[in-house]
Amino acid sequence: MGTDARVSRRAVLGAGVVAGLGLPLLAGCTPSPAPAAGPLPPRTDPVSLAMHLHTSFSEGTASMAAHLHQARRLGVDVLFWTDHDFRVSAQGYRRRLGLGGWTDTEHGVALTWRRRTEGALAEATVAFAAGAAVLTARGDGTLWLDADAWNSTYSGSLADTTLQVELSPVPPGSEAHLAVQLDLSYHPAGGGRPAAQYRLTYRLGAVAGRARRAAGPDGEVDVPVPAGGWSTVALRPVHDIAALWPDLVAEDNAVHRLRVGLAARRGAGGRGAIRHVTLVRARRADSLALVRDVMARYGQRYPDRRQYAALEVSLVRHLNWFGGELVMPDYGDRAPVKDDAVPAAVSMVDFIHRHGGVASYNHPLGASVAATAEHMVATRALGTDILEVAYGRPTTVDGMLQVLDACARNLVFVTGNGVTDDHSGTDWYDDAKSSWLTRVWARSVDIVDLQDALRGGRAWCAKPGAWDGTLELHAAGRPAMGGVAVAGRDPLPVTVTATDLPRDGAVEVVTGRADRAAPAPAVASDSARSLDLAPGHYVRAVVRDASGGIVGIGNPLWVLGDDPPGSVPAARRLRL
Repeated sequence: MGTDARVSRRAVLGAGVVAGLGLPLLAGCTPSPAPAAGPLPPRTDPVSLAMHLHTSFSEGTASMAAHLHQARRLGVDVLFWTDHDFRVSAQGYRRRLGLGGWTDTEHGVALTWRRRTEGALAEATVAFAAGAAVLTARGDGTLWLDADAWNSTYSGSLADTTLQVELSPVPPGSEAHLAVQLDLSYHPAGGGRPAAQYRLTYRLGAVAGRARRAAGPDGEVDVPVPAGGWSTVALRPVHDIAALWPDLVAEDNAVHRLRVGLAARRGAGGRGAIRHVTLVRARRADSLALVRDVMARYGQRYPDRRQYAALEVSLVRHLNWFGGELVMPDYGDRAPVKDDAVPAAVSMVDFIHRHGGVASYNHPLGASVAATAEHMVATRALGTDILEVAYGRPTTVDGMLQVLDACARNLVFVTGNGVTDDHSGTDWYDDAKSSWLTRVWARSVDIVDLQDALRGGRAWCAKPGAWDGTLELHAAGRPAMGGVAVAGRDPLPVTVTATDLPRDGAVEVVTGRADRAAPAPAVASDSARSLDLAPGHYVRAVVRDASGGIVGIGNPLWVLGDDPPGSVPAARRLRL
């Protein structure tokens, strides 16, 4: 890989960061133009993509900061923020966490409160009266009620969120107080603190005044509440996070888990009551703008990484949406229940395409490899452009390679990619997560060039930390991975090129029939990197490490005798 080329592209990344974060790339992109005739310019420097990432706008613990830190660590150039669409917009989310009983239902969405204690309490009771939870505790510890909502339907971004708590506090003169505690997002090390998931605790009651304290990633805020009767206090976590940890982007935090409780100290006892916690989400009508604002903050901190807003469309079979005119799907007022029917997914793929986007079929492996392959062939992979192949356990990757071969045999032209589907952001090197990246031969990191490369299959999957080389298929001496050559009766000379192989690693060359004869692969493997590929066949390459484990996966190149039914996508047709 040419050092000068990499430095040059880094400069492009830095210079283009403002455009990369602004409205044109997030909500106003036009569809990619048709590929220009003729070969691409010389490509010595591939673009590395992280294509399936979840942040504080989803239900997990990851922050944008955590993923950006990992991307810089691995030299990943482009990050696509693919948060679940209904979570970004809080579609069907709970607005009120009621404490009138152990369970509470709002618009059909259930919530359960789970009791637990922390520390040493001699007394810890929960009673429900007049629509409130009455908590009593004595000793040195905390009685907690953890909020467990169906489908995590309160967990998500705090960027625009105020919490309103209606409570009757512990009477003055006691060492006890009510509390609301939020588990926030995971952030990399910074400000003298280790990498950690952050936590914010509000002490509510007879305190001297509003005060804030931080000890590492744990923050505490004192909030005065008038004595006697019922009061409503408003908590704005983003303001408190910004004050406690000024080096964080405060808006890049989720309420991952919420709990209410009563804390007692030094053997004291007390009693307090809470009726409900209401979540007021002020900007969710324009939720993509909320994402855009947080991205812009990180554009200043990570000018060497390109960020793109994307979506995981999640109330149908999960689809990732890359580029084009990004808009939030309209699901009406329904609860966030997935419609698993094929027509619903096909309709959504069409919606993405009409808006100029590239669509990915996410984590598709079902009950069996054979059934998944049959489904892919029958539905033409729902009409998607990309198929997640490298994800999950090694057995999943093995199975998805069989699915990819079934698609290739039946001329279902999809680009296999590699993803992390990461909800934590802690370590992309962690082999237990089976994280994967996608690398593409693209003219630039601009979204239209990345879309063009992905539509054309000019991509391969790479295991972070295991292989950092390049992969290409050349046909008649020209770059051709992902392409389709209609060559009549003549075989086509093909060469496989792989660089920087793992120590004692090897390249496996897989050839298969492209005869549309069955929804199952018909393949053979060899180590020869040069071959004459006869019409009616395809070839792809796999990189293995010394143990035989797969660390790289290339996309197929097809040689056909005639144009197939439906013709060849323009992005894939080779002009040799």
